[in-house]
Amino acid sequence: MEFRKLLGRRVYLELPVEKTSSLAYIDDETRAMLEAERLKQFGRLTVYAVGSDVTDLQEGDEVMIDPGSAAKVLKIPLGPEKDVLLVSIFDIAHIW
Repeated sequence: MEFRKLLGRRVYLELPVEKTSSLAYIDDETRAMLEAERLKQFGRLTVYAVGSDVTDLQEGDEVMIDPGSAAKVLKIPLGPEKDVLLVSIFDIAHIW
């Protein structure tokens, strides 16, 4: 089921493809720490959807999030096969 509407000054970003190279088990805390560290390296992410109060962006734009804000980024499941990143418009530092 697709979401209906994103509200406020929020933005959904496409979740970058995660490369898995190991079958080793890691606990949830370690996984969250590694994911936060990985987010710091993202310099170009695609906008999936924009909130009702966002005027400077549209779907398909490419943006850079403030590296200092990467720890606040949330991974949101929109459906069984679709996850996105949720950020505030204020966490976006650059539009390509």
